Amino acid sequence: MSSIINSAMSGLSAAQAALSTTSNNITNYTVAGYSRQTTVLAQSNSTLQGNSYYGNGVNISGVQREYDAFIATQLRGASANYSAVDTQHSQISNIDDLLSTSTTSLSTSLQGFFTNLQNVVSNANDPSARQSILSNAQGLVSQFQTSAQYLNSMQNSVNADIDSNVKQINTFSTQIADLNKQIAKLTTGNGTAPNELLDKRDQLVNDLNNVVGVTVSQQDGGYTVSMANGLTLVNGNNSNDLVAMASSSDPTRTTIGYIDKQAGNVEIPEKLITTGSLGGLLAFRTQDLDLAQNQLGQLAAAFTTSFNDVHKQGFDSNGDQGVDFFNIGSPLVVSNSKNSTAASVTAEWTDTSALKASNYNVSYDGTNWSATRASDGTAVTMTKATDASGNTTLSFDGLKLTVAATPAPAAKDSFLVKPVQNVINDMSVAITSESQVAAAGAVGGESDNRNAQKLLDLQDAKLVSGNATLSQAYATIVSSVGNKTSSLETTSDTQKSVVSQLTERQQSVSGVNLDEEYANLTKYQQYYMANAQVLQTASTIFDALINIR
Repeated sequence: MSSIINSAMSGLSAAQAALSTTSNNITNYTVAGYSRQTTVLAQSNSTLQGNSYYGNGVNISGVQREYDAFIATQLRGASANYSAVDTQHSQISNIDDLLSTSTTSLSTSLQGFFTNLQNVVSNANDPSARQSILSNAQGLVSQFQTSAQYLNSMQNSVNADIDSNVKQINTFSTQIADLNKQIAKLTTGNGTAPNELLDKRDQLVNDLNNVVGVTVSQQDGGYTVSMANGLTLVNGNNSNDLVAMASSSDPTRTTIGYIDKQAGNVEIPEKLITTGSLGGLLAFRTQDLDLAQNQLGQLAAAFTTSFNDVHKQGFDSNGDQGVDFFNIGSPLVVSNSKNSTAASVTAEWTDTSALKASNYNVSYDGTNWSATRASDGTAVTMTKATDASGNTTLSFDGLKLTVAATPAPAAKDSFLVKPVQNVINDMSVAITSESQVAAAGAVGGESDNRNAQKLLDLQDAKLVSGNATLSQAYATIVSSVGNKTSSLETTSDTQKSVVSQLTERQQSVSGVNLDEEYANLTKYQQYYMANAQVLQTASTIFDALINIR
């Protein structure tokens, strides 16, 4: 009789546990990161009576968390890739919007400028026509600067976003390490850990993975979390912080480093961070934002210097030789903060039509100089010479670098050369009066429009890279950004689809299905009632035995 009662009581306890788990699943249906739980039941050990073994009911083995580590790893990889591509697409879309706005585009301003220049050609002695070209020049410069300032603000925004991402990474890493510690402390002797902490830890890993792609390995119940480049962020109870720091090659840019007890802050090569939103930001800055700034600067440099050269060949209405029509910035050279010397390198343009839309990494090995285009990693061929002052000159791609003789550079010294990236910042109209417009080809020719015609002819000249007109060059910028935006959108959509498919697979294992839980409620309710009926039957039999006289 006691065995019947004990079996029924164990069944009631099992049914209560299963109902409690089902209720918990339903309650957490909308909670992000929650993994469905299952009550695991097992037979109790049987008892030998006579020649047979008789069952003793059911045991509750535990509450199992439904989780597939293989699918989780696949999903993290796909999510990190999607986060990178989506971030890059979101950023470049802003540039695409800037360049493709027809009413305020540089293309419209350039066209308007040359249209007004045609009026000067037709009416060279008309002061109002000259004044109009001066006003249009101001508008053109303003449009160049508006575009440049917008791109500059995006550089600042990327710096701020990198700093924010690094803070997020450090916060997530610290929280994961803390959870490793809590889980280890609360794990029972048979290896059972609190499921809610396991879910919370996995959710934090997923959040971290969306910022910077990570890999996860498990040892003794604790997670070791590493970046794709192998740098460990979490190792058991310990976390390693990253730091947002000024780049040694360009202090205006924020980059990522790690903290070394001996070496201090050590930069991580950006090419090693390719996934997560952080990887997307770095890719956007290197591949898209720098290129757009350089292409715009290349266009401005080719236009202004060519216009100035022709303008200086003519004469204004006062009979004076023409002067520079535009002011424009100059190339910039930045010394690497790790250089062991104070060696000085300066840069100047030799042929703006030969300029490339790229920065350059220039380095010295103690004997030879080398230069690499930052845009594509191409090594450039340089012409080396020594000037009258004993300085070394290096010429390539329409540039001439001058390396001061003293202090002499040392091996491993390096420099970042920005031929055109920041030239628009100092762009302005140099002349202040319509009388200074050098339209004439000779002194005293108020109606002479020969130089104005030469200026107008620049509209169709191959000024950019030696093979493109100004309008063609701008169209190329718009087209390249538009094509890249479209390509990234397609890639983003594809990657999003992969994430969705893997999420469905993951949810089929770990997700809560309300229909299934409703069915379980009915099943375990019937299970409970059946065991209660067994208990009632046993009680009835027991009462009958007691009442026997």
